[in-house]
Order: sequence, then C-alpha cells, then structure tokens
Amino acid sequence: MSIALSGAIILKILSYQGTPYSTDIKKNLDVVEETALAASTLNIDVLVFPELFVTGYNIGEQVKVLAQPLDGEICRTLQRIASQKSVSIIIGFPEREGDSIFNSAIAIDKHGQIVGHHRKVFLFGDQEKALFAPGGNFTTFNINGYQCGISICYDIEFPEAIRELAKKGAQIIFNPTANMFPYVEIPKTLARARALENGVVVVYSNLCGEENGLRYTGLSAIISPEGIDLARAGEEPAILISDIPKNVKKNIKNIYSTQLLDLAASKFKNA
Repeated sequence: MSIALSGAIILKILSYQGTPYSTDIKKNLDVVEETALAASTLNIDVLVFPELFVTGYNIGEQVKVLAQPLDGEICRTLQRIASQKSVSIIIGFPEREGDSIFNSAIAIDKHGQIVGHHRKVFLFGDQEKALFAPGGNFTTFNINGYQCGISICYDIEFPEAIRELAKKGAQIIFNPTANMFPYVEIPKTLARARALENGVVVVYSNLCGEENGLRYTGLSAIISPEGIDLARAGEEPAILISDIPKNVKKNIKNIYSTQLLDLAASKFKNA
C-alpha cells in the first residue's frame, strides 16, 4: 500500500484502490470495515471505494443474484460501519428495484444516514447494457458542509454530466470506477479535464489488479480544481489521502473554461 498526503487539513478524503473479492460480499464489506477502522485513527472524514466494490465488477450474470435494494443488508451494514467509525462512505454496489438492476453508488454520512444516491447513467459496452438499467439524473448532496456529487466510471467521460453537477453547486465529484486496460488516458486525461473545466475536486477511485480475466488500470487520483493531481496511485493497491480546503470552489464563476462550456452549449443549442 502507498500513502500520499497533501493540502491543509479541512476535509480529509481517503480513496481506496484495490482488487475486490469477486462475488464475495462479506469479504468486501470486511475490507470496508477494516479500512474505516484505520481511517478513524487518522481522522479521515470521507472514505471512497470503487465501482461495484461490494460484489466485484466483472461477475456477469451473478450481479442479478447479488443485487440488493437500498434498504437491504448491504446498505444496512455500510450504514452501521459509517456510524460506528464516524466516517462518511461513498461506495458502488448493484442495486435492485423491482425487476430492474442498477449500477449504483451511495453516500452515507458519519451518522449512518444515506445522504446521496446515484445510478450510473452512461452504461459502458454491451455487457453493462445487458445487465443494468440506466439511471436518469445527476444530483448533489452535502457532506460536512461541502456540496458533493457522484458520477460512476463512464459517466465522467461525458462533459455534460459533470457540468450538470457543477451547475447544481457541487464542489467535489466522487467517481467510483472500474476502468480497465487499454483505457489508461481516462484517469490521466479526462478526469483531470473534468476537474479543470468545472473548477471542482474529482476523486477518481478505481479498481486495480485482475478479476475474472479483466485487468484494471488503477491510476486512482484526487484532483484539484486546477486539474492538478493532489494524490495519484499507480497500478498496484494503494490508499490515497488528501485534504480539501473549504474554499475549493470559491472562484468557479470566473473560470474561463466554465464560461467556454456555457458558450459552446448555447451555440450548439441555437445551431
């Protein structure tokens, strides 16, 4: 494991990069609890885990068996961990609602309350489209006085998605992901671009290693509103820690790239 530290101590974020135990919910939740216990000794405010970390990402039809509703045992266990360790948790899991299954992520505050919920809007490839129903919107929520939003993996590749969250006041975008080879430029280029063009912090939390023949890129990062890495992992298991200042988005309305995005959107709309 590697640790990277930066910034002034205002909101302390820990991003976990690792390989999930494929289809083993208990072992993955044990990893969350162990990490939360360690985080509590470091005064971490927010823990972030990758896409579908609770079950594993590359599990095919098994996702239909393992998916649970928001009020199921998975979320109740995560709520207990957050409350007992007094740390907020953002994590991906397969969500069932009726006959539909969503690639989802939730945000749980340090009191164990679910304060944020996102269903992946832009599903990647034929396999995801066969397994999941798409989400329909991007919403914001508050953690420790910071306005936050969630996107999941492929969502971040669409400028309009993160722009929507920025327009709703998001200061921090949490992006649980399962980015795989050969797409190494997504975490290195597009994640930085989304931070820079919107003046937001991007927490890009990826899987690493290999799962059922799929090799993940790693390269998780915590990126400043200037598009600069505050912390960056390689391809191996890692823990990233960074401190986010309170005024992280103070000058968002003066950022030139945000103005250009608005102008471009207007031009295309009127074309």
